[in-house]
Parts: sequence; structure tokens; C-alpha cells
Amino acid sequence: MIRNIIILFVFIISLNTLAQKNLVLNSGFEMELNNWRGDVAKISPFDKKTGKGSAIITQYTGAEWKAIDQIISIPKNTAAIEFSGWIKSDAVEKGKNDWNTGKFDIEFLNSGEKGIQNENVASVIGTTTWTFYKKTITIPVSASKFRIMLALGQTNGTILFDEIKAIPISQEELNKIQEAENAKRMPTVISGNFENKPIELSNGNFENGINSWRGNAITSTTIFKEGKASLILNSTTFDWTGIDQIADVPDNATSITISGWLKSDNIKQGKETWNNGLLNVEFTGNDNQKTSDDQSITFVTGTTDWTFYSKTFPLPKGTKKYRIMLALGFASGTLYADDVTVSFK
Repeated sequence: MIRNIIILFVFIISLNTLAQKNLVLNSGFEMELNNWRGDVAKISPFDKKTGKGSAIITQYTGAEWKAIDQIISIPKNTAAIEFSGWIKSDAVEKGKNDWNTGKFDIEFLNSGEKGIQNENVASVIGTTTWTFYKKTITIPVSASKFRIMLALGQTNGTILFDEIKAIPISQEELNKIQEAENAKRMPTVISGNFENKPIELSNGNFENGINSWRGNAITSTTIFKEGKASLILNSTTFDWTGIDQIADVPDNATSITISGWLKSDNIKQGKETWNNGLLNVEFTGNDNQKTSDDQSITFVTGTTDWTFYSKTFPLPKGTKKYRIMLALGFASGTLYADDVTVSFK
């Protein structure tokens, strides 16, 4: 019996270890530059974060692109990847373009290894001590591989890399991360008197502009999914840009289903995993006190075509009202929304 328990325990640990597996080969450069492509880097045995050495790229003049990279297949059932690594720099110059820096970049590729989306994990200039960088990125549609690039992006200076990681995250794990962050950090979009509220969610198709919704936004009559219009939320800065609407929960309802069509254009994630385009719901009682953490129907990043999202939640005990939120949550880019609906059981 004890032996079986031990075997089961080891099996569970093994599953957990597998789920947290680093996809990057030779991530700490303990095997020189094996598994990395490019001949511009060297191994520094004296200046490293951990282990025996780090990868170092140096360029004194010329400001050329100098990089090493690694192409990696994305495991099945991966919804996002947590990229991280340690970087140190010495006199890295800022070039004429924003991307002319020391760089930790990701390029997502299709099955033919054609690039479909680029993301930046870290941009470094000047002289810095060893600094840890981390960013969780949702896998774009059609991506089957990704390429990690460690570079001097057409600039001069010295940059060192160590402990580069790419940890796959399942959709279930991503939902938990987003909901936890959402619960801790989701701001109140707009404050005010909620007494004059709609009984039911209305104008979810935005045919009447943003009537019934609170906040500043515009609608499009050229880009829409249903009817003749859709909502547009746009931000060039990483601020909160959103609208919301509060409605009543019917008596005897036990669950709520929230659905809607979303489309995105170049949405760039902010500092946190939940800093994307979002469709969320908040539950409150008669006293406007929350009856649970805010819940996410979906988070959207990058550029996507019209996609239908729907999620059902059991109604928390004591819930009398719900608030639907559509926003760019401290992210930049453009979010479109159409045909947002709510139903109860």
C-alpha cells in the first residue's frame, strides 16, 4: 500500500514537472552554444547569472543586426507561453528606431516556418545589471512554432543572456492566471450613481451607438459582424479604455451565459497577463458589494478576425446585479465588439 502511494506521488510530481517543462534547449548555455543558431555570440565564463557561463554579443561599431536564435515547436494544447530570462548590458546604444536596442524577441511561425506575429519580451539600452524579464504571450491563430531571438538590433554595445525559458501554459492554466490577476487588479471603470440602471442588458449590438453603455467610445458602420454597427475601442497608450453596463439578475436565476463577437487589430499586451482586450463580468448584491471575483469571458491580443466567445457562470450566492465590461485593459491597439448578449437559467 505504501509502495503504491509512493508511486502515485512520484507520478503526480512527474506530471507537474512535465507541465512546467522549459521548451528552450541549452537555455543556460551550459553546453556552449549548442542548439542555438548564429556565430555572433560567445560564452562568457566570468560574467553570468547562474551556472558555468552566459551568452555574450558585442559590437563596437557598425550597428549591424547581430543575433542568435532557436526555433521550437509549440506543444499541443498550449494556449500561451511564459517567456523569461536574465539580461545584462553594457553601453548598449539607442538607435534611430525604437527596436534598435538589445533585444529578447519572439517570432511566431506557421507550419512552413513563415512568420505570422512578432512580440518583444525585453528591450534593453544603456548599462544595466543582471535583470529578470518575463512576459506571457497568447499563441496566435495558425502558429505551430516560435523563434527566440537574442540580439543587438542594429545597435552597438554589449549584451549578455542567461537562463532563457519558454514555459507552455494550457488554456485552463491561462484562465486561472487571468482570473486571479483580474480579481486583484481590475479597476472600476466608471464611478457613479447606479440607481437608474437598465433592467436588462440593452443595445448589445451597438445599433444605437453606445446608448445604455457608460464610458467614452465610438461605433463603426463599416466594420461589424451583425446588423449595421459595432463598438470600437482604440488606444495608442497602455491605459484603461473601456465601457460598461449594469443590469439586474432575474429572480430564481442560477446561472448566466455571456456571449459576444470580438475582433482585434494589433492589440499589444501590457505588463500583466490580463492587460489585453477583454470581455468581463462583475457580480454584486443589492448593496453594490461584490459577491465574487470578477470573471473573464475572454482575453484577446494581437490581430484576429471576428471570433465568437461564450461562457457560462453559476451565479454567486446573493447576486442581484451584473456588470458587463468591454475594454482595452492597460493594452494598446484596437478592439471591436458586436452582438453582446446575456441569458439566464
